[in-house]
Amino acid sequence: MDWIDEFIELFMSQKTGSVEKALLYKQQYIPQKLYRYRSAEKIERLKDEIVNGRIFMSSPLNMNDPFDSCSLLENSKPTVYVHDKKIYEERFKEILDKNTFNKIFKDGNWFEKLTESVALKYVSPEVIDEAKEKALKTIMQGIEDINSEINETINRTYRFACFTQSKTNLPMWNHYANGHKGVCLEYDTTEINNIININALFPVKYVDKLPDGISLMKAQDELRMEYFLMHKLRDWSYENEWRLIYNIGFWYKDPSEVSYEIWKKGASIYFALPSKVYLGAKISDFDEEQIRKWCSEHRIPVQKMKCTEYGLKAT
Repeated sequence: MDWIDEFIELFMSQKTGSVEKALLYKQQYIPQKLYRYRSAEKIERLKDEIVNGRIFMSSPLNMNDPFDSCSLLENSKPTVYVHDKKIYEERFKEILDKNTFNKIFKDGNWFEKLTESVALKYVSPEVIDEAKEKALKTIMQGIEDINSEINETINRTYRFACFTQSKTNLPMWNHYANGHKGVCLEYDTTEINNIININALFPVKYVDKLPDGISLMKAQDELRMEYFLMHKLRDWSYENEWRLIYNIGFWYKDPSEVSYEIWKKGASIYFALPSKVYLGAKISDFDEEQIRKWCSEHRIPVQKMKCTEYGLKAT
């Protein structure tokens, strides 16, 4: 088990004080330097990040990964999601004969078997398969609806900003800095004095299957939604990502105070001034001149990336 697994296990523990212990444990692993790739196309937003240290916190709905921050069901069988088998055993032990009872509840798909047994009391054997499938489909539709509500809650209430651990990640330069025409902002995390921002920095765990919120609800009294934002499919592992994650409720006491813009897109909050700015190798002369001017006024070092015989280098 690596430290990220240990952190997530502690963060999700239901024991008193486990979240505080997890956040303290995580601090020792926060990289000293984090990087944020940005396009220069939204120049005023970029200026706000460089000059004012205000970074844009986006909605999961605006990510290029359609499954970002999602709960995904991993099974289409209701048995997997039934919370308490014992309740059903207690209810049916006096109704079913012993042989039928054991045959049903010792089966791996006991809930499906139970559904079939109950359906036989109301329909003829000729249509039992159809009746069972309709009943199970209705049950699964309810489970899908609950999972959809989990995802809607995440999309509605959480905003985040993305960072990585490398300034020379070629796919990142291409995808998030407009094909090397943007910038990469460097942040020195040891200079961040706001403990709230430090606690809100989370590593991303890359997995083959995204978390299943319904299964988690079986084991947890409280779902900590940050868990879903900390997981991405392994396809994205090249990003080596950290995230600054905030619940909108941290900023506003009442939903009526939240503007339409924040609900639909996101918001800018103060994070930190960049410790250095790296210009893309293909940045335009106009954008380079503006950005160098801002950085000079705020004493922020600037370097320009260059494609050399040895790869991408800062000059």
